[in-house]
Amino acid sequence: MEGELRESFANAKQTWSHRSGIVLEIWDHKGERGVGEASPLIGHSSELLSDCIAALTDIEQRITGYDADGWPLCPWLDSVAAARFAWESALCDLLARSRGVSVATMLGEQQRAAIPRNAVVSSLAEARAAIERGIRTLKVKVGRPEKEADEELHMLRTLRHELGQDFVLRLDANGVFTAGEAHKRLAQYAELHPQFVEQPISVQSLATLGVCAVPWAADESLIEGAQVDRLLHAQGCVAWVLKPALLGLRRSRELALLAQSHGLGVVVTHLFDGPIGLAAACELALSLPSAPLACGLDRHLGLTSWPDVANPHHLRSDAEITPSGGVGLGFGRAGVPWN
Repeated sequence: MEGELRESFANAKQTWSHRSGIVLEIWDHKGERGVGEASPLIGHSSELLSDCIAALTDIEQRITGYDADGWPLCPWLDSVAAARFAWESALCDLLARSRGVSVATMLGEQQRAAIPRNAVVSSLAEARAAIERGIRTLKVKVGRPEKEADEELHMLRTLRHELGQDFVLRLDANGVFTAGEAHKRLAQYAELHPQFVEQPISVQSLATLGVCAVPWAADESLIEGAQVDRLLHAQGCVAWVLKPALLGLRRSRELALLAQSHGLGVVVTHLFDGPIGLAAACELALSLPSAPLACGLDRHLGLTSWPDVANPHHLRSDAEITPSGGVGLGFGRAGVPWN
């Protein structure tokens, strides 16, 4: 799938106006089918879509064995995260369908009843619209250059003044600050009472940031395996934000369980994925034994480059993700969920 977005989206580093991805469909000898999606995001993903196609082509003929859990070994996928996410999602969808259960139930032996969503907003109007449909956690991208910091702070103060304390505020800096800048800017944000600031500094340095005026959360740093143990015990870190499209479905769940076992909050979020990737992330969140924090699994602009497909986890609520009521990833029939 490939297309221009209805509207562009951006963070402090980059703007996107176009998205592309592929759908992986697999089937077993009984004809049961499973689907996955690879949609690497330029600037976040280390691989290209062409890398994903190469990694997934004839994958069943390249399996080198099986691990202790019976999972097929495909070591080349370790360096192509979006392809690994597609493969693991498709296989989980297939296995869950063959057993007549949801992916969440297959992974966690149960599924949660509902998980609140957070909404990404960039204006008071967008914030009001989210609040009106029941969203109570709002996320704002921050990290403008120093000369624009006052304008950014004014916008955040306006949100708090107009909407009061009846919502949870999260901020996301996407690693743009230096350590010194982070301590200064987070001190400025303290008056706004944010829950945390995601990834305030670079991937390699985050674990050394220490306690700030506002708590912080790890995001992109979790991609680096060497950083995980350091972040597990880092002073000032209160949550891990997990993107299955960057980590893989199985690795994301491993990290979620690890974080929760050490008292850290967990947020499962998308990478502006298409509908299949979003559904897989929803199933992951619903599979967790302890409730995650409000998850970044709302509808988003990245979906507008894909055929319009109703997400099965959004049908019962405008503010929560809920079980699909179906099997596998929850789409109405096996295979690609559109014509």
